Amino acid sequence: MKSLLKKADIAFDDYNPFEDTIENINEYDPDQGERILGRYITEDLAKRYFAMFWGRDDVYAKRGKNGRYFPQCDNRWNDALCPKQRGEKVFCDDCEHTKWTKLDLKKIISHLVGKKEDGTDVLGVYPLLPDGTCRFIVFDFDNHEKDAEKTDFANTDDEWHDEVDALRKMCEQNDIKCLVERSRSGRGAHVWVFFKRPIAASLARNFGFLLLDKGSTSINLKSFHYYDRMYPSQDVASYIGNLIALPLQGQALKSGNSAFVDENWNAYPDQWKVLLEETEKLSLEDIEKYMSKWQIELAEARGMIVSTATGSRPKPWKKKKGFTKKDVVGKIHMVLSNGVYVDTLNLMPRLQNQIRSMAAFDNPEFYKNKRLGYSNYYNFSTVYLGKDIDGYIRIPRGLKESIIEECEKAGIGIEITDKREKGRPIRVSFNGDLRTQQDLAAQKLLSYTDDC
Repeated sequence: MKSLLKKADIAFDDYNPFEDTIENINEYDPDQGERILGRYITEDLAKRYFAMFWGRDDVYAKRGKNGRYFPQCDNRWNDALCPKQRGEKVFCDDCEHTKWTKLDLKKIISHLVGKKEDGTDVLGVYPLLPDGTCRFIVFDFDNHEKDAEKTDFANTDDEWHDEVDALRKMCEQNDIKCLVERSRSGRGAHVWVFFKRPIAASLARNFGFLLLDKGSTSINLKSFHYYDRMYPSQDVASYIGNLIALPLQGQALKSGNSAFVDENWNAYPDQWKVLLEETEKLSLEDIEKYMSKWQIELAEARGMIVSTATGSRPKPWKKKKGFTKKDVVGKIHMVLSNGVYVDTLNLMPRLQNQIRSMAAFDNPEFYKNKRLGYSNYYNFSTVYLGKDIDGYIRIPRGLKESIIEECEKAGIGIEITDKREKGRPIRVSFNGDLRTQQDLAAQKLLSYTDDC
């Protein structure tokens, strides 16, 4: 193949993906903490740091000994004013005596130095400013299940690693400069995108959504959590909103965590140089330019006409959902077993994501809480019933007919292999106590058949 391409004077990338994988593994440094150069923290450095992670300065959160983060209030330990001090369950946002503690340079320096081994000097910032604007968006890939704070929100599987790599590739393909931070636990990550000036949080979120929509045409999305863990998560500042833990925390840096990492997940030796000298911020003009470009490209791919004047993203319910024949090399191969398994080997990422989306539906609990104004910290807006397993996408068996129908509409051939257990007849007779014999027959039946 290489010889033919050279004769035809056709350019091509000459690399071996297997060698690349091995090289990446060998390049990972097991001692991440030793890689990081120390830096004396001055007030000027702390100011420049907060200029990057510029959230609200009239309130901030602090990590407790139990791993949870709490907004700080001047009246928290006042018996006469604080309901919590009296054992009452009241949200701080609803308390008439709430007086938020302001964030100052001394607290930021304590976070960066990290003297306390229990992590109680770790800060969390609220990205949504009081006027409904923000200076950055961040995608959070930590574990947010209940009680996850006991292990610093560490993930229990490795899927988050692939998700972060996919998002990094999306940013690279679309010329977006992002900064990937390995979080405090070492088992999660935050992906940061910075703005030169405050922009409306609604615009920033639409920018993030469009980035994901555009990226999903060429990069596999193996879950739908990207869309839920983008902060700020609100468009309007009715309350203080969600917080995000700040990076470069002194204590965690000793283990190479709370640190910015490269594509091989190695911590950059000079963290401050990467943050302050090499990280580019996006202007409002940059954001509008990217959004306009992506809207047009997405509309053309879906056979739609979209006006770019409104600055809004294409509506999901108006997307063209049909399969496209050019996204398949040959036929779609489907295996029926304890689910519908679709072989991804010959499918383009766009079609793979379309198949995955068929196994996703709106989470009614999320939207009920949203209408009532309740927290959705532990809820995702989408419930996903699919799973990627060894090169196959497994989706519920009830979607088999839908996939076949979409393939027929697009003129895509489909090859189905049935691996389901069909069972076989057995001879039984009943003597004595009927209930006992029924139980014995049921046990015998189970021994001859597999669970479908």
